[in-house]
Amino acid sequence: MGKQNRNQEVRRIDEQKADQEAAQEEIRALAYQLFCECGCEYGHDLEHWLEAERRVRGPLKDES
Repeated sequence: MGKQNRNQEVRRIDEQKADQEAAQEEIRALAYQLFCECGCEYGHDLEHWLEAERRVRGPLKDES
């Protein structure tokens, strides 16, 4: 692999990582918002997290 190709690959991986980190932060913020909207009631963290993931990432492509 040439140096230019290697640099492009590294940039692409860095961009993907930044996108994933941004999505993760968006999910965190939305899950917290859902927690607050539900009266800050503990015990529903997984529900809030999964709902936030669904909203941020959208439905899975495999789903029919």
